[in-house]
Amino acid sequence: MGELAALANAVIWALTGVVTKGIGKNVKPTHIVAAQVWIGLIFLLIIGLIIGQLNELFQMQLRSVLFLAGGALVNTAGSLVFWLALSRSTVSKVYPTTQSIFISISVLSGWLFLGDNPQIGVIGGAGLIIGGVILLNWQPDDRSTESTESSPTEKRKPRGDYIGIGLGVATSFLWAGGFLSTIIGLEETPPVAAATIRNLVPAILFIGVAIAFPSARITRVFKGNGTRLILSAVLFAVSALTFVLALDNAPPGMVVVLINTSPMWAVLMAAILLRERLTRYALGGAALSVTGIFVTLAFR
Repeated sequence: MGELAALANAVIWALTGVVTKGIGKNVKPTHIVAAQVWIGLIFLLIIGLIIGQLNELFQMQLRSVLFLAGGALVNTAGSLVFWLALSRSTVSKVYPTTQSIFISISVLSGWLFLGDNPQIGVIGGAGLIIGGVILLNWQPDDRSTESTESSPTEKRKPRGDYIGIGLGVATSFLWAGGFLSTIIGLEETPPVAAATIRNLVPAILFIGVAIAFPSARITRVFKGNGTRLILSAVLFAVSALTFVLALDNAPPGMVVVLINTSPMWAVLMAAILLRERLTRYALGGAALSVTGIFVTLAFR
């Protein structure tokens, strides 16, 4: 069940990105994240009430709450650094750097600190999926654009790339820290309650952001974008739930490898739903990622 939940998490997270991409240009990342955590929190509270697990929130051990809350804060910080990295460099450089280091650190940390011995399938699958992520984001140099017409911004691009990649590395460490903290917090904690705590912490954080920065309030951009924002938030909440279900039922190393197939699903969904063109690199990356999934599951 844990392996299926991890793959479901990757698919749902990719679909979240595809849905979010259609939101208007006046909507900033802070609006999207705020909508996701607030609306997602309401959705998870309703789910907890329906299945009778809402009371579990008030019966959780303080240790579990602190680890889950800490993991949520670190993960949110990592997401903000990731957005900053993308603003300083390109997707094709930041995304592979972040994903590959995140997988490597998480698998290694799980082995060192949690006793999760990575099996040959996890190691082989991780390598294939990292290669797939690199190909999915591969953008060959267009030499025809090289000329004396380069703008000052383009001349500064290499330095921006170094900064962006450095921020991507920092993101990987933050995400890995949040990942490990969540694993520890999940001990003897119901999945719905754990997912709710993980949404509650950033939701409280973004209340402060909305108070301090009125321009970040989602009420300013909800009109005309409400349907996509709500759908994105519900998918975000389901993604959070499948994430904790995966960690609760499968080894951490296998989970971190499988959830990082999301770039492949995002590329395929974008081709189907948004009519984006599939390049030979994207197809090669998808093939490597699928092979990585097979190796991870077949040799576990």
